[in-house]
Amino acid sequence: MMPFGRYSVQAQVGLGGMGTVYRGTQLSLGRPVAIKVLRVSDGYDFAFEDRFRREARAMAALNHPNIVAIYDYGHLGSEFLYFVMEFVDGTDLDEIMRLGRMTPELALQLLPQICAGLEYAHSKGIVHRDIKPANIMLTRQGEVKIADFGLAKDVARTASLATETHMVMGTPEYAAPEQFNAHREVDHRADIYAFGVLMYQMLTGALPRGTWQPPSALRPGLDPRFDAVVIRALMPDRQHRFQSITDMRRAIEAALVPAVAQTPSAPLQTFAPPKAGRILLLEDDLMVRDLMRRALEKAAFEVVETGDGKDTVRLYHEAVQQGRPYDIAILDLTIPDGMCGRETMMHLRRIDPQILAIVSSGYRDDPVMKDCAAYGFAAALPKPYQVESLLQMVNGVLAVGRRRAA
Repeated sequence: MMPFGRYSVQAQVGLGGMGTVYRGTQLSLGRPVAIKVLRVSDGYDFAFEDRFRREARAMAALNHPNIVAIYDYGHLGSEFLYFVMEFVDGTDLDEIMRLGRMTPELALQLLPQICAGLEYAHSKGIVHRDIKPANIMLTRQGEVKIADFGLAKDVARTASLATETHMVMGTPEYAAPEQFNAHREVDHRADIYAFGVLMYQMLTGALPRGTWQPPSALRPGLDPRFDAVVIRALMPDRQHRFQSITDMRRAIEAALVPAVAQTPSAPLQTFAPPKAGRILLLEDDLMVRDLMRRALEKAAFEVVETGDGKDTVRLYHEAVQQGRPYDIAILDLTIPDGMCGRETMMHLRRIDPQILAIVSSGYRDDPVMKDCAAYGFAAALPKPYQVESLLQMVNGVLAVGRRRAA
């Protein structure tokens, strides 16, 4: 079926929702290639041929070591389309994880390469929309190759999401929340979400389903700085995620650098206060609360957690009566099923007019976040944030309290 004299086909090497893949040879150059064959009728609902042609041309213009190169495309009679791409001598991450060969150490070696491929494609205006283990190839030399880039969003149908309105595609386990909305445009931040799911899976061996735990809770010894990267990538609201894959890459690279090496002249407890303090934490999101607690405890703070403002007020009142007041309170502004941070702060100020408190929220335009002092707060901490930002703000507010007391 292939154009005579241009390619020879040796064997079938894959079969899936995007068609059948064969190993072949480009005869003019004598180089190995992968040939993917797709049935035209599988894509009629989505103006398949026009999009196939347009995206194949766009992908052929991409030239990056971490993206599978596209060499050629065309028709095979009236029933099939084909495209010819770089042959990857290796396997994919799905197979590596299925065989139990993925380790946190290997994951941390591969993540920057995946970032590099996505970063390049996004810079050219191309969004993958179906980042998942099966689409991440790994050569025998340990080089990452992102496959089905730009084509999966239009022609993948098996185990995928698809709408005629905006051609939203993606494998459900890795799809961003906005990909489930047929009337919402999907941009590069959907890839960031999918990459966050993939990163979590590579580090822990599990998918972040339900009320999932941060990666370091499942992998003891893993640097908790990676927790912050994953949590930010998986924010349901894309405005709260990393706004570019470049930002996510930098966060991963920063977490890869040993903490001591980042500040060689500083003592080991860079972010710990001279004296540990007691913190009352109001946060209804269990995952975020767990991350904050562990970060604060690692910095030598004693942390008491609550998920409702009523409990926060009660515990603070009890602590004052016992003569052991909290040094600082961190209050989540929005508590859908309980007393919110703003109302909680009103009650706490009646108990202790000198209370030190930080308000935390992802709603940066809320009046309390814009002018926190008017509501009695010492500082406002926008979500999402890095662990370092949390600790620096806590230490800064405590320093203000010590100066006030002096």
